Amino acid sequence: MARGKVKWFDASKGYGFIKPDDGGPDVFLHLSEVMKAKLPHLRPDVPISYALAVEGGKRSAKELSPIARNADAKSPARTMDDTHNDFVDEFEKEWGLRQA
Repeated sequence: MARGKVKWFDASKGYGFIKPDDGGPDVFLHLSEVMKAKLPHLRPDVPISYALAVEGGKRSAKELSPIARNADAKSPARTMDDTHNDFVDEFEKEWGLRQA
């Protein structure tokens, strides 16, 4: 699995980018992969691991998984096991798609 940090992600646009740790070109991140991984909180600089897919010469991230910064602190990229709210509600509230 490749590793990097979220460069930016905009749910209203439906995509974002990851800056790979290896210094390679940025990797495209689609909203569908974020939802599959159940990551309602993706902020810049959040460490993440991913499978790199190359289709038509374009690099994209698949099979996302947050990387905990340390074991004691909650990661900004929380998984559903860490949240008590329904994933869809949490995701939509976080990205301003639904009123709190």
